[in-house]
Amino acid sequence: MLLTIIASVVAALAVALIMGGLILSRRDETVSSRLGAYLTPGQDGVSIVDAEVKSKPFAERIIFPIAQRLSGSVGAILPNNQVATIRRKLLMAGNPSGLTVALFIGIKGMALIGTLGVALAFGVVGGLPANLQNLGLLTVLCFCAFFLPDFWLSSKITARQRALTNSLPDALDLLTIANAAGLSFENAIQEICSKWDDELAHEFERVLRDVGMGVSRRQAITDFGDRTGVPDIISFASAIKQAETLGISIGRTLQVQSEEMRTRRRQRAQETANQAPIKMMFPLVFLIFPAIFAVLLGPAVPQLLTTFDNL
Repeated sequence: MLLTIIASVVAALAVALIMGGLILSRRDETVSSRLGAYLTPGQDGVSIVDAEVKSKPFAERIIFPIAQRLSGSVGAILPNNQVATIRRKLLMAGNPSGLTVALFIGIKGMALIGTLGVALAFGVVGGLPANLQNLGLLTVLCFCAFFLPDFWLSSKITARQRALTNSLPDALDLLTIANAAGLSFENAIQEICSKWDDELAHEFERVLRDVGMGVSRRQAITDFGDRTGVPDIISFASAIKQAETLGISIGRTLQVQSEEMRTRRRQRAQETANQAPIKMMFPLVFLIFPAIFAVLLGPAVPQLLTTFDNL
């Protein structure tokens, strides 16, 4: 009798487990259809997921994942202040190609390891001896490769700051006109964002997003100046903060800043024009003057040689 009861309980548990497994294994038809649309190969035998992956650039598919893995080992070598400096530089450059600190550090590590591998392979194939001179040259190459991304990032920062500096006077003129027409400071910035599509407009969009998320206008403008690192923008942010602190009219402040930025742009243009003669001196001396001397004195050289031979 006891064995019969135990067998019945086991059989009931087995049936319950089987039914539960069948219920849990059933999929929602909507989810199944979506997964089938993404994972089922199309006419060309490629699924949607594979097509999306293959449509990404080579850097995002190959280089960035490898750099992400190398960032941990290379990042452990760099000090914390160096990591903070890289983060600030990426911010000032506008995060080109969506680079993060980890990716940038990984790219530096890839450049170092790749240069080291190529140099060692070239040395083995060429049969170069492992003397002090070759080791020093290898060290210099690895050093240059490791800091090459930093030079690229510095060029990006310089180009972006130049673009922001050149666009700021015209933006301040538009802000002044819009504010004089009755628009608020945020609405005037929105007019610039709707009409322009450059680096300054993107930075103004971020200012509006910060204000929309609850950040004060003063803090958003301060972050705007710190984020770009442009002296003119930092001066503009300081003027706006001072106007809010002292209760000065924003319209009057914008008008003064607009006139000052136009004056600075004219002074920069005059400074660049004054530097032109100095910059032209080097190509004149080393490129143009030798060609002129060759054309003018070239025909006389054979006659001078003949005269000296006769003497």
